[in-house]
Amino acid sequence: MIGCVSINWQIKEVTECESTFNVARKLPPWSVVNCESQTKGRGRFNRAWYGTPGGLWATYNVPIEARTDLHWGVLPLVAGAAIMETLAKYNIKGLRLRWPNDVLVGRAKLAGILVERPSANMASIGIGINMHNDIRDLSGSTTDPVVRLEDLVRTCPTVRGLRAELGDKLAEVLKLFMDGGLQAIKPMLEKAWGSSRPVVAITDSERICGFFCGVAHDGSPILSRPDGSTITVPGITVNRLKELI
Repeated sequence: MIGCVSINWQIKEVTECESTFNVARKLPPWSVVNCESQTKGRGRFNRAWYGTPGGLWATYNVPIEARTDLHWGVLPLVAGAAIMETLAKYNIKGLRLRWPNDVLVGRAKLAGILVERPSANMASIGIGINMHNDIRDLSGSTTDPVVRLEDLVRTCPTVRGLRAELGDKLAEVLKLFMDGGLQAIKPMLEKAWGSSRPVVAITDSERICGFFCGVAHDGSPILSRPDGSTITVPGITVNRLKELI
């Protein structure tokens, strides 16, 4: 169980923007920007992110300590845990977290996460969740099939409602992480991964195969090998962790 953390988020709503990151970087910590439509949303490695009306397209600014020993690059996992905890009450079959920044239902993508650091003392956590948006035009234009929350739950929350719930949960999970490191949220992550799956970690120089079995203290993926050994692949070198089934 997570303790309650009360944060008064400063909310900025815009109708349309290129990316909520561009707006959020000018605001202080504990601000959240969301828009109805993103015209140039982006994901990891500047991949295109499609943000059409009806989805939650938001960036949450959070404070971080400039000299903290905690690796700020782990924040996608913090955000992923917060999304999973927020959606847990809906009992969505097949809901899972895929390293490092995707929330899936089975093999279909429900949500994505991207973290940027506009200043030494602040991180911006971008979150996109398919909710009521029209996803028909995305067929064939994304690596993964897509799914939206409206089609998964009996009563889908409003975008504003989910934004508020997620903001509260993000603050709670972030506090756990800042107080106790990744170890403090590992139980949430272990539950969120779902069953172990065969993967290939693709770096600039090699392809490393194994079964994904969790993350190291810095968030790097750990793969188990057929001989029972494990290998930790430095997360900063992984261009993609591709699931094989």
